[in-house]
Amino acid sequence: MYHETTAGTWSLPVAEATIGEDSAGGNLSDETRDSAHNGGDMRCSALGRRLCICPVLLLATRLPETHSWQARLTANNRPVDLSFSPRKISSRQMSQSSTAPDEEDIIMLSGYPFYVKGPDPREIDVVAEKTRTVLEKACGGQLKSVDRMGSSAIEGISGTPVCDMLAELSPWPMTEDAKSRMTEAGYECKGSAPHASQDEWFFGGDGEPGHLGRVVLHTVPEGAEFVRDMKAFVEYINSHPDAFQRYNDVKVEGAVLMSRSSQEDGRLLGYKGKKADVCNEIKREAIEWWTKRNGKGE
Repeated sequence: MYHETTAGTWSLPVAEATIGEDSAGGNLSDETRDSAHNGGDMRCSALGRRLCICPVLLLATRLPETHSWQARLTANNRPVDLSFSPRKISSRQMSQSSTAPDEEDIIMLSGYPFYVKGPDPREIDVVAEKTRTVLEKACGGQLKSVDRMGSSAIEGISGTPVCDMLAELSPWPMTEDAKSRMTEAGYECKGSAPHASQDEWFFGGDGEPGHLGRVVLHTVPEGAEFVRDMKAFVEYINSHPDAFQRYNDVKVEGAVLMSRSSQEDGRLLGYKGKKADVCNEIKREAIEWWTKRNGKGE
């Protein structure tokens, strides 16, 4: 089982992680990849039950200055010292561009690039502003607010470069005419999100699923509690270094672990499962903190 120790240091049984074939349903479609990025609600529990890891103990400590890792492998009570970095587990087949970070900063998870130092916030800003413009043109007065949410709103935190956004609409849901304009602009409505009945989400943007330019857009009724929760989560992590470190550490730890999975299609969902408990713990802390400062409303 997973044992969290101090921030930046972790221990877990690890060798070759094997995912059951039915946990990811074979090859992931683009829609499944987008859903998995946004939480993997429908699959992570099954995945966790079917994750099989050999009983070898790996004790690893992250070195924040270099984003490398030092590890001590213990097998049959005989320690073996070793070190590794994301460079050794990054895909050699990842696409390169003039603005791409060094290969050592990226871990590939089911075709998704996971940025150890976080994606470039300037590039995420550009994607968010374009989506805001599309929404304003499509929805007009029905759009009451739109902002980034989740990791894409937390500068410097590790993760994929997908831009998560949250829009308040009144009335809700989005009109059919507005949905048609969104489709023409490259944002496809996927119906209700799995975590809430009053959250209609859209996948789209200029990027491929999981890559820079991709957007997962949530649309909810104006004043929805979900808006408060997401604001609280982002502001709490941005203002509490300990929360930032805990969340960042578990994200990198999960990515490093799942990059060793023998089945590539299960890596992203496995990563989501690994970080879920810490994410939910921080979310509870954030809502309590927010409520004390602002009351139950916004």
